[in-house]
Amino acid sequence: MCITRTLTVTVATLLITLLLAAPATARPDAFVSGQATLHTMHQSGIMGRIDFSLTAGGAVTATGTATGMVPNTRGRYVTLVYDRGSVPGGPTACEPTVPMPGMFVGVWSSDGNGDGTLHFVGPVAPLGSFDTTSIRDTTINGGRGEDAVQACGEVALKPATP
Repeated sequence: MCITRTLTVTVATLLITLLLAAPATARPDAFVSGQATLHTMHQSGIMGRIDFSLTAGGAVTATGTATGMVPNTRGRYVTLVYDRGSVPGGPTACEPTVPMPGMFVGVWSSDGNGDGTLHFVGPVAPLGSFDTTSIRDTTINGGRGEDAVQACGEVALKPATP
C-alpha cells in the first residue's frame, strides 16, 4: 500500500512537472506583431532591429534598420526567420532545426554609412511560427550556413487582444 501510494505521488509529480516545463505553443494567428533586436555574430559589427506586424489582409510586414553593413549595397544582405526550435545565440544561432515554409523575409539596402533598411510586405511564415530572425551576408557561402549569419535575434511577440 505504501509503495503504491509513493509510486502514484511520484508519477503525478512527474506529470505535473512535464506539463509545466513544456513550452507554450500558441496558435500563430494569436499574434498581431513582434520585434527582434539582432546582435552581432561572427564579429561582423552588424546590429539591427526588425519589427513584424500583421496587415488587415493577413500578410506580414517586416521593417528593419541596421548598422555596420558594407556601405552602398542592395541585395547583399537578406533576412530569414527560423522555426520555434532555433536559438538566438551560440554556435547554431539562427539556424533552422526543421524545414519551414516562408522563411525568406526580404532584402536589405545600405547607404553610404553602412546603415541598412529592410521593408517587406508579403507571404512570410505566420507570426508565432518562428522564434528567431537573422541578417545573412549572401557573399559568404551564398548566404548559407552558420558563417553567413551576421546578426541574430529572438522575436518577441505581442498577442492579439480578444
